[in-house]
Amino acid sequence: MARSIRTIAVLASLLALLSSFTYNIAITRKIPTVGLGLLSLLNATIVFSTLPTALISFAYPRLTARDNGLNIMAAINVSSIFYLITFVLTIAYLASVWSEMGPYAWLVLIIAVLSEITSYLQSITNSILMVKNRGRFVVTSIIQSITKFIAIPVIMVLGWTIEVILWSTFFIVIIPSLYAFIYSLRYNIHVHNTHRYLREVLSASWIPLMGYAINSFRSLDAMFIGIFGYAQLGIWYVIFILSKPFGYSSTLINVTYGELLERGKLSIIYRDLLILLLITTYVALALSFFPGIYINLVRPSLRSEINLLVLPVILLAVNSVLGNVNQFISNVMQGVDKRDIQDTREIRPSIYLRSLILHTHLAELIFTIAYLSTMIPSILLFRDLGFTYYAVIGALVSSLFANTAALGFRFVKLGSLKSMLNGRALILDYAIPSLLSIIVLMLIVHVIRFTLYTSIIISLIQVVIVSLITLIIYFGIAMVVSRNVRSLMIILIRRIIGTITASQP
Repeated sequence: MARSIRTIAVLASLLALLSSFTYNIAITRKIPTVGLGLLSLLNATIVFSTLPTALISFAYPRLTARDNGLNIMAAINVSSIFYLITFVLTIAYLASVWSEMGPYAWLVLIIAVLSEITSYLQSITNSILMVKNRGRFVVTSIIQSITKFIAIPVIMVLGWTIEVILWSTFFIVIIPSLYAFIYSLRYNIHVHNTHRYLREVLSASWIPLMGYAINSFRSLDAMFIGIFGYAQLGIWYVIFILSKPFGYSSTLINVTYGELLERGKLSIIYRDLLILLLITTYVALALSFFPGIYINLVRPSLRSEINLLVLPVILLAVNSVLGNVNQFISNVMQGVDKRDIQDTREIRPSIYLRSLILHTHLAELIFTIAYLSTMIPSILLFRDLGFTYYAVIGALVSSLFANTAALGFRFVKLGSLKSMLNGRALILDYAIPSLLSIIVLMLIVHVIRFTLYTSIIISLIQVVIVSLITLIIYFGIAMVVSRNVRSLMIILIRRIIGTITASQP
């Protein structure tokens, strides 16, 4: 059963990649530049203001694993308390840019509030399902992907207005959240009350506060870009859209985390890491070697500026690979160290001292400090160097520095547990195929030339062509070089076929 869930998780991840890219391409091509700026602010507001969800998202999965379920009503009560902080943060964040949003200010505020409430609901349902029913957890991701596909024709019928597009961002998250909530009710238990949960969340809160909660401050990047180069917010949103395909990995990463919490199977770590690296690097290679194709699909009006955006796209690709690896290792460190849930005793703050859990969240703190402290100097540096999109490049360079610092810290703190990642095998299974693929793709891009058109049909065909070229080269080389990759691909293909045929009557 666990194997089939992982196969479905890979399929769900690929579907998420496709749906996310399709949805975001559709709205980015149609929405005016002012709308892109509003979407950037909306996303940044939600990320920043949902800072408190990091506390409950850390505690609830671990409480679910310990108690074999969760008291949902008590969890909702605790979440409601933390939501009050989110509401205040939302008002404060949007107040700083209220006049710039013009007549859309109230709409952005309303959608932000509703989306944040949904985020709190997701914190509860995801925590339960990733531990108790990973199959339903994956299905929730599939429903969200399907909702994105359905949203496109609905938006089209309603006229591609900024209002409709902003509302669509809310409905895309609320629909799968309601499905997840219904199935989470099956794992509702009545073992602890609101006061017990609140004490435990607060006792554990200092860990995520150092890490994931502080991550919310990373959304200040949009504010910094707005301050030093407001006109570049639209470009920043295009870069954000191009990063969407990399978000596919969250499903697989959370499946790994849930399985480690519930079953403690260390044998899954290297396999899942290799799958993550292969798919993430494939996306990064396609984006890096054919940036013009993807930019033209997302925003045809930027065709004349593609050369200016090559560097930001490459920086984005490298950052995304490092970011996914960072998140995977973080979840592994938290999944293998279960000192806080080994028995039914109440969680105490001191339990995390000198733990892997503490160290992985310290790495998040290091990332945030490095990112924010270097961003303004980086922006000013690239402005002085004469780069057109200096604010965007400066933010991406700061992110690259922060990702590297956080990943290095995690590797050091893993100690002897680094053997779980099987670094020597990664040289043959991942590093060599990636290097050879880069060399081959460098030769190919000098031979194959594409003429860019505004037609979405032609643009989509070009994206499919370059995606297939990269896919054949990268996975072809990987399967020739690595026996592990070859075996992994054969197993995945067989299980995918088996999953599809099993669903036939």
